[in-house]
Amino acid sequence: MSNDDRFWDRDALYEEVWSTPMRTLAQKYGISDVGLAKVCRKLSIPLPGRGYWARKEARQELKREPLPSLKEKIILRKPDPRPERPKLTDLATEPEVKLIEKLDKTGEVTLRHGSLSHELIIEARAAFRDAEVDARKILRCSGSCLDLRVSKNSLDRGLRIMAGIISIIEDSGFKVSTTTGKQDHTIALILGQEVRFGLVEKVDRVEIMAPPKGGLLERVLTYGGKPVTFEPSGVLSIQVWNGGGSNRSSWKDQKAKRLEAQVSQVVAGFIRLALADRRQAEERIAAERERERIAEENARLETAIKLEGRKVSALRNAAAGWHRAERIRSFISAARDAASVNGQSTEPGTPFGDWIKWAELQADRLDPLKVSPPSILDQKPEPSYSYYRYGYEKPDPPFRFPKPIWKMK
Repeated sequence: MSNDDRFWDRDALYEEVWSTPMRTLAQKYGISDVGLAKVCRKLSIPLPGRGYWARKEARQELKREPLPSLKEKIILRKPDPRPERPKLTDLATEPEVKLIEKLDKTGEVTLRHGSLSHELIIEARAAFRDAEVDARKILRCSGSCLDLRVSKNSLDRGLRIMAGIISIIEDSGFKVSTTTGKQDHTIALILGQEVRFGLVEKVDRVEIMAPPKGGLLERVLTYGGKPVTFEPSGVLSIQVWNGGGSNRSSWKDQKAKRLEAQVSQVVAGFIRLALADRRQAEERIAAERERERIAEENARLETAIKLEGRKVSALRNAAAGWHRAERIRSFISAARDAASVNGQSTEPGTPFGDWIKWAELQADRLDPLKVSPPSILDQKPEPSYSYYRYGYEKPDPPFRFPKPIWKMK
């Protein structure tokens, strides 16, 4: 087997499987016990049978199934572990933790006086009074109201549950509102985060009694499959339409505990979802700030690089200019020596003396360590009208290097 930690070590896993219960061992690797069992089957690792750990705790002598040999080595990559669920204390302040713990411990809540007189409950009751039902026999609200997707028989119960949730949310210092769009939503504004939720009734799909066999009626009714109808079941649930992740986002009627007895836990769940959303918002803001910081740092670095490049280029140009000036001065000195050998005068006022003076000025113009003397090259004549008129300038004649002054006659 590979010694890389990314891959399973078959021999080591076999020892762990027979020394540690599967559920405990799966937590070590951050996967489910079912997933770990699949890994063992792929690696042909035998597993302890049912009751093995109970008998082992009773100090019974048990034998392991031997690890079978393989014809070919199996290299199996470990699955990525599931992200750990953040602790509540890492997300919430101490008062927020105490509020959640209090709501979790609260049993069935008795509706406070006036809960059913809340403006959102009154608006919903009025909106659903004359509401039509859809094909699933669920009321369809017209206008802005609470997100209730229930039948007529469950409307009163649904309103009582929503009244209980609204009262607990407001008693906890938060707000509830509604919004209208393609789908009405009830929004709990908790810790600056929106938790969109609604109350939904489960609808059962029921087959209609089969029509008499034979004849046209059977063919018509069964053309698209078996005829069915929909019947509301009376089982209600609270669903959160945004958020979720590793946090619970739905609560429903149970045999031992109806939804009315879970309203406090529902609100506690809303707060947990809001805390997770708040953490994600903080992480997004922090990531955006980090991106901005990196962008600013890159911009400063780019500016510094350009400035350094210009300085280096200027240094190279200055060094090149100085080198050319020194070469010209060396050439002037050699020309002066050659003129002396040929008996040519280099005094000012003579042709060669004037040329030496002009050449020295050109060397000074190239030398970055000296003040550049004025030159006719610094002037630019205006283009003639004919060339200016057609948008181009007259080209300069080709430059030809003159003969040495001392050879001119």
